[in-house]
Amino acid sequence: MTNSKTTQHPVLDATRDTDWYLAYSKPRLEDVALENLLKQGFEAWCPSIKKVAGKRRSQASAQLFDQEVLFPRYIFFRPAHAQQSITAVRSTLGVNSLVRFGIEFARLPHAKAVQIAHWVQQQQDLGAAEIMGLKPGAQVKVNAGPLKGLDALVRMTAQDRVVVLLQLLGKDHEVTIPYTQLEVA
Repeated sequence: MTNSKTTQHPVLDATRDTDWYLAYSKPRLEDVALENLLKQGFEAWCPSIKKVAGKRRSQASAQLFDQEVLFPRYIFFRPAHAQQSITAVRSTLGVNSLVRFGIEFARLPHAKAVQIAHWVQQQQDLGAAEIMGLKPGAQVKVNAGPLKGLDALVRMTAQDRVVVLLQLLGKDHEVTIPYTQLEVA
């Protein structure tokens, strides 16, 4: 959930290093809060990470990955210029409140925001096996399909499938299974 209207990253391409404030959004309205903060001229960022999609509805429209908000209900924002007041954020559509510690607004130093942004960028480059923790030798359980409930051992991973060793009828068998049908045991 980054600003999709520009190609610039709100943190990594920033020309200023001022602190970021935190807005607490209404449930599942991070995108609404983000959009409205941007419309008001604030710099805003809601980091999201890649996650392996749940059970697929149809193979034709299958997507291996979904995006998930890294910090649910929290939006990082800061004024675009020194004269812009943050008081308008409290009444922004999608925002529930500003995060405070006592009477002080919560702030995140720009350097920490950059660290988070770099980590998010690295995470976006990971494959399904890395995100799920599937690597050769890992114990897994089949959670869907005709082999549901069986324990297996990961032999190798590919783009959207995993080769596992299953013990059936006293023998080891290599079986190729989609990521979405496995969970780390």
